[in-house]
Amino acid sequence: MKVVIDESVYLFLKENKIKLSKQMTIVISYLKFNPRMYAMIADDDNAQHFIIKGIDFGYMIYGEVVYYFRLQICKIKYKIKSKIESVYMN
Repeated sequence: MKVVIDESVYLFLKENKIKLSKQMTIVISYLKFNPRMYAMIADDDNAQHFIIKGIDFGYMIYGEVVYYFRLQICKIKYKIKSKIESVYMN
């Protein structure tokens, strides 16, 4: 299974110096075995989300590819340099 992270999500994490590599490694290993294990977004079977350190990550499943497309701050623990808007695929 291939995991693709949207450029806006990657740049937001990098710009704000938010490091989640250990937690993301664990989540990605779970997704390889069961990509639909996390809660759905708006009754869409292919769109799920999970939360790490107060950041809600949304992802879509396209066959053998998991695509991270959305990032939302749930609880602000960080000093944010820039705001990010949710990016949805057509």
